[in-house]
Amino acid sequence: MNFSQLNYFKKLAEVLHYTRAAQELFITQPTLSGAISSLEKELGAPLFERNGRSVLLTPYGEVFYEHVCLALRAIDDGVAAVSARSSASFGTVNLGTTFTTQDHYLPSLIRDFEEAFDKRVIVKVSQGFTNYLTEQLHRGTLDVAFCGKRDNEPDIAYFPVKHCELALYVRDDHPLASRETITFGELNDVDLHTYRRGTPIGERVAKMLEEADVRGASLGYDDDVSMGSFLSYNGGNAGALMLDSLGAQLFSNLHQVRVEGVPEHFYTVYMAYHKKHVHSRAVTDFIDFVKAYPGNDLIGQVLPEVAGE
Repeated sequence: MNFSQLNYFKKLAEVLHYTRAAQELFITQPTLSGAISSLEKELGAPLFERNGRSVLLTPYGEVFYEHVCLALRAIDDGVAAVSARSSASFGTVNLGTTFTTQDHYLPSLIRDFEEAFDKRVIVKVSQGFTNYLTEQLHRGTLDVAFCGKRDNEPDIAYFPVKHCELALYVRDDHPLASRETITFGELNDVDLHTYRRGTPIGERVAKMLEEADVRGASLGYDDDVSMGSFLSYNGGNAGALMLDSLGAQLFSNLHQVRVEGVPEHFYTVYMAYHKKHVHSRAVTDFIDFVKAYPGNDLIGQVLPEVAGE
């Protein structure tokens, strides 16, 4: 049973004449007769009976006609819905993000995007770390992610949107709270905590500390919010080497100390999406919106590729 057979049956059931139905369908009468015969054989019941030069629906045909009309109407509605959604943004964007964009950037971006599209597109946000978010992009459970950049991801497109500084944070009652800067050498005297290895940011920080001969740092944190919380409530004698993002902004009793020699734009946040997946119009509109968004720190800048970001 196929779509053409159902259309042929519906037309014949309405005009009740093989020759006229074939003419209106722009097919030959033998083609129509063969399609109806095949349909009756598949259903195991006669759908029409002869009435001179015309035909009449059998009781089986009458029942089948009602369901065919409903089915074809549903298909027409589906085609119309897809056409409407493909010609204008409509639906949902499944977005994943790290903590790093959840300061002013992400709330402003989502607000401006949804207003630009009259809230026809809704952005659903979930939280995760870069490695997890990247895996979800591969699986198709996320459309877009704001995260770090992983090595060896040829199927993931990365577009830079935000840069972050890396600094030492201490509590206001820490001896270093009166300082504005500190050297790498002095970090060896600090009970230092930072990101764990195995994450893009963790690998970059670990490499930098090794090159600067800073030893003894505790590399145990997945994100700056957890690090900031530890420092604020339990880390009176400790310091945290972390990004100047949400984790630093949530806790008012933390003081930033700039580390001499750390690049000003140490870490880059990217919009990431899968190159080979078929995206809805809503998702492609969101991607294009982000690329042109005035709130991007990096709009108009060309950044060098940095391994491990």
